[in-house]
Amino acid sequence: MVAHVSALLRGLGAEVAVTEVVPGRPNLVATFPAARADAPTVAFVPHSDTVGVAGMTVPAFSATRHDGRIHGRGACDTKGPMAAALWALAQRRARADADAAKVRWVFAMTMGEEEMSTGAKALCESGFKADFAFALEPTELRAVRAGKGVLRLWVESRGRACHGSTPELGENAIYRLAPFVAACRDELAPAFAARRHPDLGGASLNLGVLQGGTELNIVPDRARAGLDIRTHPGLPSADALVQVRAHTDKLGLELHVHRDGPSYALPESHPWLRRIAPGVRGFETAPWFSDANVFNAHGIPSVAVGPGSIAQAHTRDEFITESALAEGAAAFERLIDHVEASFSS
Repeated sequence: MVAHVSALLRGLGAEVAVTEVVPGRPNLVATFPAARADAPTVAFVPHSDTVGVAGMTVPAFSATRHDGRIHGRGACDTKGPMAAALWALAQRRARADADAAKVRWVFAMTMGEEEMSTGAKALCESGFKADFAFALEPTELRAVRAGKGVLRLWVESRGRACHGSTPELGENAIYRLAPFVAACRDELAPAFAARRHPDLGGASLNLGVLQGGTELNIVPDRARAGLDIRTHPGLPSADALVQVRAHTDKLGLELHVHRDGPSYALPESHPWLRRIAPGVRGFETAPWFSDANVFNAHGIPSVAVGPGSIAQAHTRDEFITESALAEGAAAFERLIDHVEASFSS
């Protein structure tokens, strides 16, 4: 896909750089010329990866058109928004004043967004800079100006195995973990929910995985719990981690950070939000994580926006409607015009 999109962008006159983040998984950055060296830089940022395809009811890797819908893995998350942005950029480049643009437009396709935005982190850490970024996600063209962060943890207990007929000779790791499971329900989750943010509401804790034991007749010597904590600027990951660690230390359990991603919240009064307001269908907040979180954490104001519905993301019959795709292309064309017009002298 990166090779295909690279060829499209070079054909439109962009300078394209492809950088491998991990073997076989590159980022792509395409830059279009602007009239002035000091022109502001604005990036469209889709991600090239998708979630898995197990259990899909439609062909995963071909676009199947049916009843006004385009089905396939990534149709809405996020190949539809990507196609809409490419179309809008192509229309801008088709104009006579293509190289006299008042904005330096960038198309940056990242790998690994579904793996906690690995590609976006690598891009920012490589020195990538922009004045603003649109992280392309299916938001029905509403700009997500605030998104929760995510902290994923594994909590492990260790015991001593023995035969199930003589449990008194061992130490049951599940029993050692059980008080922590109860604390998640009775103490941590309510405490996080009570920590509220004016835009994002309460933080949350989900105990999503509980594992322990191998056979009915063996006392388990290991058990673990997996937590998904959604944070916000009023409860950053470091604070949430302190609260969880207080319980694990008291119980003698092991704590491992699996993923840690920041939250963000741009006020509606932000100059860039005022600038893009005429081109989107309003602003909203979201409990989910995207590349917008990473860009904001690295000092690049960003919103998540694009055609299609997040309700279809990751589903068995993922689709984007053809009408939404067309509306997205037209909306991105308007956004380009509004942003450039805001820099007219």
